[in-house]
Amino acid sequence: MATSSISLRGIIICSIAALFCSYQFMLQGAPSVMVPQLMSAFDLDVADIGWLTSSFLCFYLLFQVPGGYLADHCNARLLLVVCCVFMAIGCYWFSVSETLLSASASRAFMGVMTSPVIVVCMNLASRWFPERYFPTLAGAIEAFGLAGGGLGPLILPNLMDAYGWQGAMQAAAIFGAVLAALIAVFVQSTPPVSVSDARLHDVTCGGGSEADPSAKTPFDRASLILCCLYGFGLFAVITSFAGLWGIPFFYERFPGEQEAVADMVALIFVGAAIGAPLLGWLACLVGSMRKVMVVCAIASPVLFSLLIFCPCSMMLMAMICFMAGISSVGYMLAFSVVKSISPPERIGVLLAITNGSMLLAGPVMQLIIGFILEGLGHDGLGALSIEDYQLAFVPLLLCQLMALIVAICLKKQ
Repeated sequence: MATSSISLRGIIICSIAALFCSYQFMLQGAPSVMVPQLMSAFDLDVADIGWLTSSFLCFYLLFQVPGGYLADHCNARLLLVVCCVFMAIGCYWFSVSETLLSASASRAFMGVMTSPVIVVCMNLASRWFPERYFPTLAGAIEAFGLAGGGLGPLILPNLMDAYGWQGAMQAAAIFGAVLAALIAVFVQSTPPVSVSDARLHDVTCGGGSEADPSAKTPFDRASLILCCLYGFGLFAVITSFAGLWGIPFFYERFPGEQEAVADMVALIFVGAAIGAPLLGWLACLVGSMRKVMVVCAIASPVLFSLLIFCPCSMMLMAMICFMAGISSVGYMLAFSVVKSISPPERIGVLLAITNGSMLLAGPVMQLIIGFILEGLGHDGLGALSIEDYQLAFVPLLLCQLMALIVAICLKKQ
């Protein structure tokens, strides 16, 4: 027996599970708001802080495929509970660390424990809701994660002011324990009645007539590679520009407006959080994910070009940042394409590969831009001009153009 209805229970289950994504993103960026305290506590230099911050992401990337394998073969509720409990333990371990090695090991441990989470959440969404809603749900899960990343810099400093950085991390550990309890009580791995309707046909969603659920698009390795490249190309804008190099660029572009610059960059994340479910819904509305992917891949380089080259007011630039966030979050549609072409027993692994390829855009493009800026600067970072930053951002434009070419090629599959 199958039904295509949306249940309140499914919404509650998937929302509680997706809170884990928010928790993960908040803790992933936590050291960025604790830099002075961590440097003082562990006697660190800038390079040490870089390693401490990146140890989470490095091990998260390394364990993507094993995490996807666990998502395919383990009970979803049990896996989420275990990961959440160990994540809370990792937070507490970090809070009581007395050396850089111990602190880095705790961060790496947290990265390993969160590696299956986003894939498990997407698997839950595919089980509790009809498949035609998967692009919207994948966008909503991504929005939960982005919201956690955005709330971290707002919540953690207040906790640090009240309890210090160690108290803030111990509060995060307590939240992790509470979240694990909520998952154990409310999350159910599979619905009592199947809600899976027809598989997406020809990499579309919501369009055309319903087909036999057993009639599944065969796995195409070329399409998987194209989706990975597409996600890499668009996600690079969020992780490299908004996540690191956007603020120093806007400091040069709008000198003396540091607080406004931070808010402006935050609008990219806000646009991405709003745009993720919106683009998924739009893909369902028009009946094709590929069409929306092409539109995003066209809009993203156009808006990013305006963002780095257009000499405009801060108000107009803020609007461009918001729209750039919406267009660049089109990367999450690659998850829906990959799911639609994946064998049922390998969905978790292939989604994890796709997720890992997107995350790889961060360290790769951040390093490339950093090397270019280092080559252009002569007297340190302060000597860099707006033109230097613009030249260094050209590789990001090339990544977005690559995403456009990939989206067009994917349409021909």
